[in-house]
Amino acid sequence: MNSGANSGPSSGADPGADPSDGDYRVYNNFYGPQYHGRAHFGIATAAERPGRARATGLLDGDEIDALLRSYIRPDCFDEAARELSRTGIVVLTGPQGTGKRSGAVALLRETVGPSADYVVLSPDIGLDQLAERTFDAGVGYVVLDRTGAAAAAGATGSAGTGADTAGPSSDFDWRRVRDQLRRHRAHLVITTVHGVAGRSPKAVRHLPWRPPVLDKVVRARLVQARIPQETVDRAVAGIPPRCPIAVVADAAQRIAAGADPDQAWKEHSGSAPQAVQEWFDAEEERSLREIAEVTTLAFAPGIGRRAFESLQDLLERLLGPVYFTPQDASGAGAGAGARTAADGAAAPDATGQAAAPDGQDPQQRRRARPVDRRRSLSRNALITTEMQIYGATTREVMVFADSELRRWVLQALWRDHPTEYWDAVRHWLDALVDADPDPALQLSIASGLTLLGHIAFDEVVQSYLDPWARGESGEIGQTLAVYVLWYMCLEETQAAAALTLARTWAQSLHPALRGAALIAFSGQLGVTFPTDAVKWLWAVLRTSALEKREEREHGLRAWAQLFLTLVDCQEDAGIVLDALAHRIRKEQRTRSAAYSATGLLVLETTLWVFTTTERLSGRPAVARYVADRPEEADLVAELWAAVLCYRPLRRSALSALLVAVRGLPAVTSDPTAAAARLGHALAAALPQVEHPLLTSELGRLAVSRPTRATGPDCVETLLGALNRVKDTEPR
Repeated sequence: MNSGANSGPSSGADPGADPSDGDYRVYNNFYGPQYHGRAHFGIATAAERPGRARATGLLDGDEIDALLRSYIRPDCFDEAARELSRTGIVVLTGPQGTGKRSGAVALLRETVGPSADYVVLSPDIGLDQLAERTFDAGVGYVVLDRTGAAAAAGATGSAGTGADTAGPSSDFDWRRVRDQLRRHRAHLVITTVHGVAGRSPKAVRHLPWRPPVLDKVVRARLVQARIPQETVDRAVAGIPPRCPIAVVADAAQRIAAGADPDQAWKEHSGSAPQAVQEWFDAEEERSLREIAEVTTLAFAPGIGRRAFESLQDLLERLLGPVYFTPQDASGAGAGAGARTAADGAAAPDATGQAAAPDGQDPQQRRRARPVDRRRSLSRNALITTEMQIYGATTREVMVFADSELRRWVLQALWRDHPTEYWDAVRHWLDALVDADPDPALQLSIASGLTLLGHIAFDEVVQSYLDPWARGESGEIGQTLAVYVLWYMCLEETQAAAALTLARTWAQSLHPALRGAALIAFSGQLGVTFPTDAVKWLWAVLRTSALEKREEREHGLRAWAQLFLTLVDCQEDAGIVLDALAHRIRKEQRTRSAAYSATGLLVLETTLWVFTTTERLSGRPAVARYVADRPEEADLVAELWAAVLCYRPLRRSALSALLVAVRGLPAVTSDPTAAAARLGHALAAALPQVEHPLLTSELGRLAVSRPTRATGPDCVETLLGALNRVKDTEPR
């Protein structure tokens, strides 16, 4: 996780200005699993994943081997393989946890062969886009957890069933996709949890996918690892009922690595669901205070006692009207409403305040016996405390007795409590957001909403994400909405839904929603789906360029931040540069003289990307990119040459180039070689007439801005490379 990234030049500033100036809005970028359990990237299980954060693009051999190691074919495999071989496309449908992902890759390996390339496409891709796509011959393509337009409608709470509508138009679209694949001799497997409403399309088979027999999966993995037969038998006998295939594979991997079978299954199945069920189904109905305790902890784990009790107190006041009517408070009711709270205090009245005994003033009652929340918490079997070390000090924080309890508590609360309860929770979370919570609490709230989204996604979107993204709770609310999407990207089962929701924001006419999309795509969502991020960032930027200047700069900053984020987490930031270079080349081919407004926007975006620096170190992201990817020097030089040749931006481009070249010693052990490569590439990209101009102007700029650095003079090296190329050119 990174919370110190500078996303570009300050608003309203010259792109070539000092990056330390101006105001910055800081976000936490997630580069690995965070505190909400079961978080991992990619299409393999957590134990198998080689470490790729990107969910789309070319699958490498290690990923495929890890995914298909000891793969067991289910009964439906042969039918799907025959259909894929015959038509070039098949759709696998079924719930999460049935092995559709590994099945899709296994089908491609069976059909196109193990030596072919496998490419993962965006889950948000539409049938029209697939029908118009140019596929590469002999390549296997896969769309994992496809959402589609109808699924997007269902995810955002608008009209729609969340499934592709069958009928003549749908069958026509599927036929176009099938024919395009045949034309290019490619193969495509699509997986989705959404069925087809009504009659299935005739052009493309939609096959229900079933997991393989679980004991065969366990036996195959353990036999391959040469585990003794007795251990294999124990492992097979211990498989929990209705266990998802991904969990079975992960447990088998742990047992193969030496874990005890009983312990491995205990860790995966656990006692959390049973413990939560027993707590909620206790003979004596749970009090308002107890419900407030587990609700508070579900959205704010890991905070200190005082802060926890303050949050709990606010929630109890809001839940009071839900649990106790005025009649209950006056003694007319019966049951849970009339009984006292768990710690012996009287039940709250309609405002959430404790009702006083007859003849006693409420204020006197509170003074005589203060609310003892700590005693109540100590009796709650689901909650405990732990000591966390902060430097030389320790801090006691509230946590669940088992980290897995959190998601099961949320599931039980959603199952058993009415709309009025969830309205109170929404008002409570809105109040917390309005109180400007610290970053740790923001992340806790966001992770809690992510877990709630597993079972009530519409509730999370409609009650929290959409309103917060629209700015109804200010910048903090918008930030939290983005954090939820970023957390969803850490869950392979929710990443596609996060992409679809961000896309709807990007397409919105509401400027705040478009702004939230910019932030989302420039962070973890862009790491997971970089191609989609580039597409939608450009769409929003083009729209914002016609609006206010502030919106335009937000769009430019988002491009710079995406590049910085990809460089920082060592993903392929070249996707950003490729997109800019493609648009510049198109502009140069179609324009003989001046750039169009779109071309100028591309040049300005390029300059922002080359100017962005790490917030804490001030090092240019492009310097690290050039050092880490020497093969991309030509691409960087091509873009820099385009900006340098546009005179209104030349001064800022020269300044950015100087900063980047001087930053090379801080990011590589061989800065001289990196500067020489960039110099040679610039000489090749620039027109010959520009060589002496660049040498002269950059040299003067370097002299006017002296540096205290004691390392090699990379500016001199770059200029020397330019001059050597100039001297070898024929006169």
